[in-house]
Amino acid sequence: MTNDLAPKIAEILEGSKSILITTHESPDGDAVGSMLALNNILKLMKKDIVMFSPNSIPIKLRFLSGWDEVITDEKKLENKKFDVLLMLDCGDKARSGHYIRDTKSYKTLINIDHHISNDLFGDVNYVDAKSSCTAEKVYEVVKELIKGLKLSKIPLDSATALLTALYDDTGGLRYSSTTPHTLKVAADLVSNGANCAFVSENIFFNVSREKMELISHVLSTLTFEADGKIAYVVMTLKDLENTGAFAEDSEGLIDFPRSIYGVEVAFLIKEVAQDKYKLSFRSRGLVDVNEFCSRYGGGGHKVAAGCTIPGKLEEIKKGVVESLHKKLK
Repeated sequence: MTNDLAPKIAEILEGSKSILITTHESPDGDAVGSMLALNNILKLMKKDIVMFSPNSIPIKLRFLSGWDEVITDEKKLENKKFDVLLMLDCGDKARSGHYIRDTKSYKTLINIDHHISNDLFGDVNYVDAKSSCTAEKVYEVVKELIKGLKLSKIPLDSATALLTALYDDTGGLRYSSTTPHTLKVAADLVSNGANCAFVSENIFFNVSREKMELISHVLSTLTFEADGKIAYVVMTLKDLENTGAFAEDSEGLIDFPRSIYGVEVAFLIKEVAQDKYKLSFRSRGLVDVNEFCSRYGGGGHKVAAGCTIPGKLEEIKKGVVESLHKKLK
């Protein structure tokens, strides 16, 4: 999808008074950074803005301006009406909670995303699976909005939020999703005042003691299958209890097995409730993990996807490994 939707979305936002901005459960840097970047701009436009997230903002992202304005209580949204519902980085509308899924308190739904599994649920769908992150699309919208504000550059708070989003979803520009356009966007954000060192220090080098202990627990479960082509780790609710870590501290755990030489597919099994597990997958390309996860109602990208599976842990491990083994063959 081309950038011609950015002016249309900017026009809709400019003509709206009340806007609800939301994103997916367990929001990451792309989700939060994109949300806050738009919020900062729309506030300059004197719009009535409400930001909602199904879960709290991760601690590592609380250096971004406006994070404390995000509400997580769906009850605060009841009986409210909005001109626009702006959904960011959400491949499935249901991933933004009960209120968003089951009510229609808005006139127009704008869907901005980069997941290949997105089913284009919006009235306006600015979805590009070739983009490294949702922030690349939000950047285009922001560029249009500042024209109306007669600003010569992106305000610092928004530029920092967008660079954070971009850095977090590309692993600091390390992932294969990084394109020449990604680098151009990053360069422009830096020229607008965003600081690479400041962003990197906060999202990559700001780990709590509790998270480090959680990493130690989880790495003790590291298991190899298929002659080392498959590797996985397991995180239980007991691990969180024993370490005092937060659920958000599980972010990045998948990077440990995926970084091992010879591993083609890595996955993290994360217990979220009794007999219910959330799985995150990473692939070097031989296995389409988006297709794999779609069988379980999940999705994402060809090389990075996730899903939730009910059942017993041992049965889930056995079933997933057997399926991946067949695909590798």
